[in-house]
Amino acid sequence: MKVIKTIKKVLGHKELRWFWRYAVMANLHIGRYASKKIILVRLDMIGDCTMFSSAAKAICDYYKDREVTVVCLSTTKPVFERMSCFTEIIPVDFKPTAIEYPKLKSLIRQLRSTEYDLLLQPQASKLPIADIIDAAIKCNRRIALETKVGNSSARWISMVNFLYDEFIPLPKGNVSEFDYYGAFVRGLGCPDYKTTCPSLPYHEQHFIEGNYYVLYPAGSFRQKFWPLDRVAQLADHIYQKTGFIAVILGAPHEKWVAEEIKAKLHPLTAMSTINLMGRTTIEDVIDIIGNAQFVISNDTSGVHIACATKTPSVVVVGGWHFRRFLPYHIENPASDDCLPVSAYTEMPCYYCDWDWNTIGKRNPECLRRMQCEEPCMCIDAVRYEQVCELVDEMIERARLC
Repeated sequence: MKVIKTIKKVLGHKELRWFWRYAVMANLHIGRYASKKIILVRLDMIGDCTMFSSAAKAICDYYKDREVTVVCLSTTKPVFERMSCFTEIIPVDFKPTAIEYPKLKSLIRQLRSTEYDLLLQPQASKLPIADIIDAAIKCNRRIALETKVGNSSARWISMVNFLYDEFIPLPKGNVSEFDYYGAFVRGLGCPDYKTTCPSLPYHEQHFIEGNYYVLYPAGSFRQKFWPLDRVAQLADHIYQKTGFIAVILGAPHEKWVAEEIKAKLHPLTAMSTINLMGRTTIEDVIDIIGNAQFVISNDTSGVHIACATKTPSVVVVGGWHFRRFLPYHIENPASDDCLPVSAYTEMPCYYCDWDWNTIGKRNPECLRRMQCEEPCMCIDAVRYEQVCELVDEMIERARLC
Protein backbone atom coordinates (compact mmCIF):
# COMPACT_ATOMS: atom_id res chain seq x y z
CA MET A 1 0.00 0.00 0.00
CA LYS A 2 2.84 2.39 0.84
CA VAL A 3 4.40 1.86 -2.62
CA ILE A 4 1.04 2.47 -4.32
CA LYS A 5 0.50 5.68 -2.34
CA THR A 6 3.99 6.86 -3.28
CA ILE A 7 3.34 6.16 -6.97
CA LYS A 8 0.02 8.01 -6.82
CA LYS A 9 1.70 10.95 -5.12
CA VAL A 10 4.44 11.10 -7.76
CA LEU A 11 2.03 10.74 -10.67
CA GLY A 12 -0.19 13.37 -9.12
CA HIS A 13 2.59 15.98 -9.24
CA LYS A 14 1.72 18.29 -12.17
CA GLU A 15 5.30 19.07 -13.15
CA LEU A 16 6.13 15.36 -13.28
CA ARG A 17 3.04 14.53 -15.32
CA TRP A 18 3.80 17.24 -17.84
CA PHE A 19 7.44 16.21 -18.12
CA TRP A 20 6.68 12.52 -18.70
CA ARG A 21 3.90 13.36 -21.16
CA TYR A 22 6.61 14.37 -23.64
CA ALA A 23 9.82 12.84 -22.29
CA VAL A 24 8.76 9.23 -22.91
CA MET A 25 8.66 9.82 -26.67
CA ALA A 26 11.25 12.60 -26.84
CA ASN A 27 14.05 10.45 -28.26
CA LEU A 28 11.88 7.83 -29.97
CA HIS A 29 10.73 9.67 -33.10
CA ILE A 30 10.89 7.66 -36.31
CA GLY A 31 13.97 8.60 -38.32
CA ARG A 32 15.52 12.04 -37.98
CA TYR A 33 13.91 15.42 -38.35
CA ALA A 34 15.11 16.95 -41.62
CA SER A 35 15.31 20.43 -40.07
CA LYS A 36 18.60 22.28 -39.65
CA LYS A 37 17.04 24.81 -37.25
CA ILE A 38 18.37 25.38 -33.75
CA ILE A 39 16.40 26.34 -30.64
CA LEU A 40 17.95 27.77 -27.47
CA VAL A 41 15.95 27.77 -24.22
CA ARG A 42 16.88 30.44 -21.67
CA LEU A 43 14.22 30.96 -18.97
CA ASP A 44 16.01 33.38 -16.69
CA MET A 45 15.63 36.91 -15.38
CA ILE A 46 16.60 40.24 -17.00
CA GLY A 47 20.01 40.57 -15.36
CA ASP A 48 21.03 36.97 -16.14
CA CYS A 49 19.98 37.28 -19.79
CA THR A 50 21.83 40.60 -20.10
CA MET A 51 24.98 38.92 -18.77
CA PHE A 52 24.44 36.16 -21.36
CA SER A 53 24.24 38.60 -24.29
CA SER A 54 27.82 38.28 -25.59
CA ALA A 55 27.79 34.49 -25.30
CA ALA A 56 24.43 34.41 -27.10
CA LYS A 57 25.90 36.40 -29.98
CA ALA A 58 28.90 34.04 -30.11
CA ILE A 59 26.56 31.04 -30.31
CA CYS A 60 24.52 32.63 -33.10
CA ASP A 61 27.72 33.49 -34.96
CA TYR A 62 28.95 29.89 -34.61
CA TYR A 63 25.68 28.68 -36.19
CA LYS A 64 25.46 31.60 -38.62
CA ASP A 65 24.40 29.35 -41.50
CA ARG A 66 21.30 28.23 -39.56
CA GLU A 67 18.14 29.76 -38.15
CA VAL A 68 18.40 30.11 -34.37
CA THR A 69 15.27 30.54 -32.24
CA VAL A 70 15.31 31.50 -28.56
CA VAL A 71 12.64 30.65 -25.98
CA CYS A 72 12.71 33.19 -23.14
CA LEU A 73 10.48 34.80 -20.55
CA SER A 74 8.22 37.55 -21.90
CA THR A 75 9.91 39.97 -19.48
CA THR A 76 13.31 39.31 -21.10
CA LYS A 77 12.12 39.37 -24.72
CA PRO A 78 13.24 43.02 -25.17
CA VAL A 79 16.76 42.06 -24.04
CA PHE A 80 16.97 39.31 -26.68
CA GLU A 81 15.49 41.66 -29.29
CA ARG A 82 18.30 44.13 -28.62
CA MET A 83 20.85 41.39 -29.28
CA SER A 84 19.62 41.24 -32.91
CA CYS A 85 21.06 37.78 -33.51
CA PHE A 86 18.06 35.43 -33.23
CA THR A 87 15.81 34.49 -36.12
CA GLU A 88 12.77 34.14 -33.87
CA ILE A 89 11.96 34.89 -30.22
CA ILE A 90 9.25 32.81 -28.52
CA PRO A 91 8.16 34.28 -25.16
CA VAL A 92 6.95 32.31 -22.13
CA ASP A 93 4.10 34.37 -20.70
CA PHE A 94 4.12 33.14 -17.09
CA LYS A 95 6.54 32.99 -14.18
CA PRO A 96 8.76 29.87 -14.26
CA THR A 97 8.19 29.47 -10.51
CA ALA A 98 4.38 29.58 -10.92
CA ILE A 99 3.47 27.59 -14.02
CA GLU A 100 0.15 28.52 -15.62
CA TYR A 101 -0.76 25.24 -17.26
CA PRO A 102 -3.31 26.54 -19.83
CA LYS A 103 -0.61 28.94 -21.08
CA LEU A 104 1.96 26.13 -21.01
CA LYS A 105 -0.34 23.99 -23.13
CA SER A 106 -0.67 26.77 -25.72
CA LEU A 107 3.10 27.38 -25.69
CA ILE A 108 3.90 23.71 -26.23
CA ARG A 109 1.41 23.53 -29.08
CA GLN A 110 3.28 26.42 -30.72
CA LEU A 111 6.70 24.86 -30.08
CA ARG A 112 5.68 21.46 -31.44
CA SER A 113 4.52 22.99 -34.71
CA THR A 114 8.19 23.28 -35.73
CA GLU A 115 10.93 20.65 -35.93
CA TYR A 116 14.52 21.39 -34.95
CA ASP A 117 17.86 19.70 -35.42
CA LEU A 118 19.46 20.90 -32.19
CA LEU A 119 18.25 22.14 -28.81
CA LEU A 120 20.64 24.16 -26.64
CA GLN A 121 20.11 24.50 -22.87
CA PRO A 122 22.79 26.88 -21.45
CA GLN A 123 21.29 27.40 -17.96
CA ALA A 124 23.31 26.12 -15.03
CA SER A 125 20.46 26.74 -12.55
CA LYS A 126 17.36 25.84 -14.47
CA LEU A 127 13.90 25.22 -13.01
CA PRO A 128 11.79 22.14 -13.83
CA ILE A 129 9.76 24.13 -16.38
CA ALA A 130 12.87 24.30 -18.59
CA ASP A 131 13.09 20.48 -18.71
CA ILE A 132 9.36 20.21 -19.48
CA ILE A 133 9.73 22.56 -22.42
CA ASP A 134 12.95 20.86 -23.56
CA ALA A 135 11.16 17.49 -23.54
CA ALA A 136 8.25 18.84 -25.59
CA ILE A 137 10.37 20.37 -28.36
CA LYS A 138 10.80 18.16 -31.43
CA CYS A 139 14.53 17.91 -32.11
CA ASN A 140 17.26 15.45 -33.03
CA ARG A 141 19.71 16.27 -30.23
CA ARG A 142 19.72 18.16 -26.93
CA ILE A 143 22.93 19.70 -25.55
CA ALA A 144 22.83 21.13 -22.03
CA LEU A 145 25.15 22.71 -19.53
CA GLU A 146 25.49 20.50 -16.48
CA THR A 147 22.79 21.49 -13.98
CA LYS A 148 23.51 22.88 -10.52
CA VAL A 149 21.37 21.74 -7.62
CA GLY A 150 19.30 24.63 -6.35
CA ASN A 151 16.42 25.75 -8.53
CA SER A 152 15.89 22.05 -9.27
CA SER A 153 16.37 19.35 -6.64
CA ALA A 154 19.02 16.66 -6.97
CA ARG A 155 16.25 14.06 -7.42
CA TRP A 156 14.65 16.01 -10.27
CA ILE A 157 18.00 16.55 -12.01
CA SER A 158 18.88 12.85 -11.73
CA MET A 159 15.49 11.89 -13.17
CA VAL A 160 15.56 14.21 -16.21
CA ASN A 161 19.22 13.86 -17.24
CA PHE A 162 18.42 11.02 -19.69
CA LEU A 163 16.63 13.59 -21.84
CA TYR A 164 19.87 15.27 -22.91
CA ASP A 165 22.23 13.71 -25.42
CA GLU A 166 25.27 15.63 -24.23
CA PHE A 167 26.25 17.56 -21.10
CA ILE A 168 28.91 20.25 -21.06
CA PRO A 169 30.63 20.09 -17.63
CA LEU A 170 30.41 23.05 -15.27
CA PRO A 171 33.65 24.70 -14.16
CA LYS A 172 34.29 23.75 -10.53
CA GLY A 173 34.57 25.95 -7.46
CA ASN A 174 33.29 29.48 -6.80
CA VAL A 175 33.39 30.59 -10.41
CA SER A 176 31.64 33.35 -12.32
CA GLU A 177 28.45 32.99 -14.31
CA PHE A 178 30.58 34.15 -17.23
CA ASP A 179 32.77 31.07 -16.75
CA TYR A 180 29.65 28.94 -17.23
CA TYR A 181 28.91 30.76 -20.49
CA GLY A 182 32.48 30.34 -21.64
CA ALA A 183 32.41 26.61 -20.90
CA PHE A 184 29.17 26.24 -22.84
CA VAL A 185 30.37 28.09 -25.95
CA ARG A 186 33.67 26.20 -25.95
CA GLY A 187 31.81 22.92 -25.44
CA LEU A 188 29.75 23.57 -28.56
CA GLY A 189 32.91 23.67 -30.65
CA CYS A 190 34.64 27.04 -30.13
CA PRO A 191 37.77 26.05 -28.16
CA ASP A 192 39.37 29.51 -28.42
CA TYR A 193 36.34 31.43 -27.15
CA LYS A 194 37.01 33.84 -24.27
CA THR A 195 34.29 35.61 -22.35
CA THR A 196 33.67 39.29 -23.03
CA CYS A 197 31.51 41.91 -21.36
CA PRO A 198 27.78 41.83 -22.02
CA SER A 199 26.69 44.15 -24.80
CA LEU A 200 23.33 45.75 -25.64
CA PRO A 201 22.74 48.65 -28.05
CA TYR A 202 20.77 51.62 -26.75
CA HIS A 203 18.99 54.57 -28.32
CA GLU A 204 18.48 58.21 -27.42
CA GLN A 205 16.18 58.62 -24.43
CA HIS A 206 13.35 61.18 -24.30
CA PHE A 207 12.54 61.22 -20.58
CA ILE A 208 15.12 63.52 -19.03
CA GLU A 209 16.85 66.74 -20.06
CA GLY A 210 20.28 67.55 -18.70
CA ASN A 211 22.95 65.48 -17.00
CA TYR A 212 21.61 62.67 -14.85
CA TYR A 213 22.57 59.46 -13.15
CA VAL A 214 20.46 56.41 -12.29
CA LEU A 215 19.58 54.98 -8.89
CA TYR A 216 18.50 51.33 -8.94
CA PRO A 217 17.78 50.88 -5.22
CA ALA A 218 15.46 47.83 -5.15
CA GLY A 219 15.56 44.32 -6.63
CA SER A 220 14.05 40.86 -6.35
CA PHE A 221 14.23 40.60 -2.55
CA ARG A 222 14.07 43.23 0.19
CA GLN A 223 16.87 41.39 1.98
CA LYS A 224 19.21 42.53 -0.81
CA PHE A 225 18.35 46.25 -0.49
CA TRP A 226 21.11 48.51 0.78
CA PRO A 227 19.48 50.57 3.60
CA LEU A 228 17.42 53.34 2.02
CA ASP A 229 18.62 56.06 4.41
CA ARG A 230 22.16 55.45 3.05
CA VAL A 231 20.87 55.64 -0.53
CA ALA A 232 19.28 59.00 0.28
CA GLN A 233 22.45 60.23 1.99
CA LEU A 234 24.47 59.23 -1.09
CA ALA A 235 22.02 61.00 -3.41
CA ASP A 236 22.37 64.20 -1.36
CA HIS A 237 26.16 63.92 -1.60
CA ILE A 238 26.08 63.40 -5.38
CA TYR A 239 23.79 66.40 -5.89
CA GLN A 240 26.04 68.64 -3.80
CA LYS A 241 29.09 67.41 -5.71
CA THR A 242 27.74 67.42 -9.28
CA GLY A 243 24.27 68.96 -9.48
CA PHE A 244 23.20 65.93 -11.55
CA ILE A 245 19.56 64.88 -11.68
CA ALA A 246 18.86 61.55 -9.97
CA VAL A 247 16.58 59.16 -11.88
CA ILE A 248 15.11 56.29 -9.84
CA LEU A 249 14.30 53.12 -11.81
CA GLY A 250 12.74 49.80 -10.84
CA ALA A 251 9.66 47.59 -11.09
CA PRO A 252 6.04 48.73 -10.47
CA HIS A 253 5.73 46.83 -7.19
CA GLU A 254 8.79 48.69 -5.87
CA LYS A 255 7.30 52.21 -6.08
CA TRP A 256 7.28 52.49 -2.30
CA VAL A 257 11.08 52.31 -2.35
CA ALA A 258 11.37 55.49 -4.45
CA GLU A 259 8.79 57.27 -2.31
CA GLU A 260 10.66 56.41 0.88
CA ILE A 261 13.98 57.58 -0.57
CA LYS A 262 12.51 60.89 -1.76
CA ALA A 263 11.04 61.49 1.69
CA LYS A 264 14.55 61.22 3.19
CA LEU A 265 16.25 63.58 0.71
CA HIS A 266 17.27 67.19 1.27
CA PRO A 267 14.60 69.40 -0.38
CA LEU A 268 16.97 70.59 -3.12
CA THR A 269 17.98 67.00 -3.97
CA ALA A 270 14.34 65.93 -3.95
CA MET A 271 13.49 68.69 -6.44
CA SER A 272 16.21 67.30 -8.74
CA THR A 273 15.08 63.68 -8.43
CA ILE A 274 12.83 62.03 -11.02
CA ASN A 275 10.91 58.94 -9.95
CA LEU A 276 10.37 56.67 -12.96
CA MET A 277 10.06 53.49 -10.93
CA GLY A 278 7.38 51.29 -12.53
CA ARG A 279 6.78 53.80 -15.34
CA THR A 280 9.18 52.45 -17.96
CA THR A 281 9.50 49.45 -20.23
CA ILE A 282 12.67 47.37 -20.34
CA GLU A 283 13.53 49.10 -23.61
CA ASP A 284 13.20 52.47 -21.84
CA VAL A 285 15.40 51.28 -18.97
CA ILE A 286 18.16 50.21 -21.38
CA ASP A 287 18.04 53.60 -23.14
CA ILE A 288 17.93 55.62 -19.91
CA ILE A 289 20.87 53.72 -18.41
CA GLY A 290 22.81 53.82 -21.67
CA ASN A 291 22.59 57.66 -21.74
CA ALA A 292 23.25 58.16 -18.01
CA GLN A 293 26.45 59.54 -16.50
CA PHE A 294 26.65 56.56 -14.17
CA VAL A 295 24.53 54.06 -12.20
CA ILE A 296 24.30 53.26 -8.47
CA SER A 297 22.65 49.87 -7.98
CA ASN A 298 21.93 46.93 -5.75
CA ASP A 299 22.75 43.44 -7.03
CA THR A 300 20.02 43.46 -9.67
CA SER A 301 19.46 43.95 -13.41
CA GLY A 302 20.36 47.66 -13.46
CA VAL A 303 24.06 47.02 -12.92
CA HIS A 304 24.24 44.40 -15.69
CA ILE A 305 22.46 46.72 -18.12
CA ALA A 306 24.95 49.44 -17.14
CA CYS A 307 27.89 47.21 -18.06
CA ALA A 308 26.19 46.12 -21.30
CA THR A 309 25.77 49.77 -22.35
CA LYS A 310 29.27 50.79 -21.19
CA THR A 311 27.91 53.02 -18.43
CA PRO A 312 30.07 53.36 -15.27
CA SER A 313 28.46 51.84 -12.18
CA VAL A 314 28.92 51.13 -8.50
CA VAL A 315 27.03 48.16 -7.04
CA VAL A 316 26.46 47.06 -3.45
CA VAL A 317 27.14 43.31 -3.29
CA GLY A 318 26.30 40.66 -0.67
CA GLY A 319 27.93 37.33 -0.05
CA TRP A 320 25.25 34.80 -1.03
CA HIS A 321 26.56 34.12 -4.58
CA PHE A 322 29.77 36.09 -4.25
CA ARG A 323 31.93 35.97 -7.40
CA ARG A 324 29.24 34.12 -9.37
CA PHE A 325 27.46 37.26 -10.59
CA LEU A 326 29.49 40.02 -8.98
CA PRO A 327 32.27 41.11 -8.97
CA TYR A 328 32.63 40.42 -12.69
CA HIS A 329 35.21 38.01 -14.08
CA ILE A 330 35.79 38.60 -17.80
CA GLU A 331 38.50 36.69 -19.70
CA ASN A 332 38.88 39.16 -22.57
CA PRO A 333 37.92 42.67 -21.44
CA ALA A 334 38.11 45.54 -23.94
CA SER A 335 39.83 48.84 -23.19
CA ASP A 336 36.53 50.76 -23.23
CA ASP A 337 34.57 48.33 -21.03
CA CYS A 338 32.92 49.70 -17.89
CA LEU A 339 32.99 46.78 -15.49
CA PRO A 340 30.85 47.36 -12.39
CA VAL A 341 32.78 48.51 -9.33
CA SER A 342 31.63 46.36 -6.40
CA ALA A 343 31.25 47.57 -2.82
CA TYR A 344 31.29 44.66 -0.36
CA THR A 345 32.46 43.63 3.10
CA GLU A 346 33.52 39.98 3.30
CA MET A 347 32.19 37.98 6.25
CA PRO A 348 32.77 34.41 7.50
CA CYS A 349 29.26 33.44 6.35
CA TYR A 350 29.89 34.38 2.70
CA TYR A 351 28.91 31.80 0.02
CA CYS A 352 25.69 30.82 1.80
CA ASP A 353 24.11 30.31 -1.65
CA TRP A 354 20.91 31.98 -0.37
CA ASP A 355 20.07 28.73 1.45
CA TRP A 356 18.22 29.51 4.68
CA ASN A 357 19.35 26.27 6.36
CA THR A 358 22.97 27.18 5.69
CA ILE A 359 22.41 30.75 6.86
CA GLY A 360 20.77 29.52 10.06
CA LYS A 361 23.82 27.40 10.88
CA ARG A 362 26.42 30.00 9.98
CA ASN A 363 24.72 33.20 11.12
CA PRO A 364 21.41 32.83 13.03
CA GLU A 365 21.07 36.60 13.46
CA CYS A 366 21.22 37.09 9.69
CA LEU A 367 18.51 34.47 9.23
CA ARG A 368 16.31 36.28 11.75
CA ARG A 369 16.78 39.53 9.85
CA MET A 370 16.01 37.89 6.53
CA GLN A 371 12.84 36.34 7.92
CA CYS A 372 11.77 39.86 8.90
CA GLU A 373 12.66 41.08 5.36
CA GLU A 374 15.46 43.25 6.70
CA PRO A 375 18.76 43.64 4.81
CA CYS A 376 21.15 40.68 5.07
CA MET A 377 24.00 41.35 7.49
CA CYS A 378 26.52 41.29 4.62
CA ILE A 379 24.55 44.07 2.91
CA ASP A 380 24.17 46.10 6.09
CA ALA A 381 27.94 45.73 6.62
CA VAL A 382 28.66 47.79 3.49
CA ARG A 383 29.24 51.25 4.98
CA TYR A 384 28.10 54.55 3.48
CA GLU A 385 31.67 55.90 3.48
CA GLN A 386 32.82 52.86 1.52
CA VAL A 387 30.29 53.38 -1.28
CA CYS A 388 30.70 57.14 -1.27
CA GLU A 389 34.45 56.82 -1.83
CA LEU A 390 33.91 54.53 -4.85
CA VAL A 391 31.30 56.93 -6.28
CA ASP A 392 33.65 59.90 -5.87
CA GLU A 393 36.41 57.98 -7.68
CA MET A 394 33.98 57.11 -10.50
CA ILE A 395 32.92 60.76 -10.87
CA GLU A 396 36.56 61.89 -10.93
CA ARG A 397 37.45 59.32 -13.62
CA ALA A 398 34.52 60.51 -15.73
CA ARG A 399 35.72 64.13 -15.46
CA LEU A 400 39.20 63.16 -16.63
CA CYS A 401 37.89 61.32 -19.71
